[in-house]
Amino acid sequence: MLLFVSLIVGPELIPTSLVKVCMVPIAAAADGYQYPPINWASILAPLMRLNFGEEIQKLCVQIAVTQAESSQNAAVLLGMWLVPPLVYSLTVQTCSYLLTSLSLWMKHVSEDKLQSFADVFMIALFEAQKKTYNKELSMNIVLGLSQAMKLPNPSQACWSFLCKTTERIYQLLPDVIQKTNLDLYIEVTKCISEMADSEIDRITCISQVNIRKSTFVQLNLISQGRLPLSYLGDLINVAAENKDKHTIIWMLLQAFYHARLVSHQNTGVLKRMEWLIDLISHIRNIAYGSTPVHNVSLSEALDFFLQVFAASVVAWADHATPLLLGVCGSWIPCKNEAPLTPGCLANQSLDIVTVHECLTALPLSLQLLLAKEPWKEHTQKFIDWLMTLLESPEEALSKSSRTKLKATLINLRGLPEFKRKAVWTRAFGWQQSPPPLCKVMGDFAFKYYVTVAHSHWPPVKLKVLS
Repeated sequence: MLLFVSLIVGPELIPTSLVKVCMVPIAAAADGYQYPPINWASILAPLMRLNFGEEIQKLCVQIAVTQAESSQNAAVLLGMWLVPPLVYSLTVQTCSYLLTSLSLWMKHVSEDKLQSFADVFMIALFEAQKKTYNKELSMNIVLGLSQAMKLPNPSQACWSFLCKTTERIYQLLPDVIQKTNLDLYIEVTKCISEMADSEIDRITCISQVNIRKSTFVQLNLISQGRLPLSYLGDLINVAAENKDKHTIIWMLLQAFYHARLVSHQNTGVLKRMEWLIDLISHIRNIAYGSTPVHNVSLSEALDFFLQVFAASVVAWADHATPLLLGVCGSWIPCKNEAPLTPGCLANQSLDIVTVHECLTALPLSLQLLLAKEPWKEHTQKFIDWLMTLLESPEEALSKSSRTKLKATLINLRGLPEFKRKAVWTRAFGWQQSPPPLCKVMGDFAFKYYVTVAHSHWPPVKLKVLS
């Protein structure tokens, strides 16, 4: 009775607290119960128009949302408040509820009103982010979209709306990712993951304009097994021409480790091994000119690809090295961990050090990787690859990369595959005129190995290079 009286006299005579006492149990029950046919519009519309405060407005919308499935006039009332001019009178609290409950009401309103609400509150908010940032509302938008896109068998109109809205929000996200906004990009990625592969390809197509954002989204999808590892090919080829390579490598290092932790057929050890073997073949082709590089020098391109190789080996060889380098099992810290500090993703001095130290850790990490099944079956392939790179033209490899590759090859000298006569001869040489690889390995390494490995073979006449 009090509720109906309040519709007539308004907040001047009936306190908001008393109206709230009536509304709260009605709204609470409405969450899990469909009331008998009631003209909700005649009850809720006056309460929303009168100045009873934010909480009453939000409770009215909550009842309209939960009853829209069985009450046509509740759906009509809801649709009226989704479009101008009434939509502008909704409070932030009410808008937050509408955004997070999108999956409950979107199928009960017309497509034009749904699109109008998206334009006014969803898209407009991200367009305004360049001036002022409202993270809470932004997260509510993408959380609502994510939940709605997980619904089974949505109508074609609803699905089209969800995909278009997600795409527009993705396009409005800055390419430079702030660490404090990382969870926003992750939620958008979850929305994109619900789309078809062809749509994912189109929306997240890697280019120099959006390389950081697209790389992050694709790596997130790849590390979760949503996309196969083969997608990394185009990604790193484009990244090789970008100036901000250390950011890409840092994200790759994180994604490689995440892929190892995820149990999925696309991230299994055989898939990872297949991809890494394809990568070393690609690097060899670049070093010898079979695969040309554009807009970047040969040595710079090879440096980048070798860093990608090192990042994958470090991430997949053991758990200790990645953790020592600062790699985490998740993009976002857990609740009991320290929050992310402000700044651009992968642009801190420690992140740059992490990228450089991957090559430093490569000799030990590759040795550990090749000691495990099924990697050890391809040990000979990796040894041959290392020697082939060291025999490449002088201008192909930078001095730093050549040194790291030498150290990596020498560190494999204890493996049975290395002790074969043909391999040992190629690596260190014993001819009168030493081969090119013997020169690059150095006299000290050769003399050391003659001392250590001589006992493994029948006596032969060795000529130590002077």
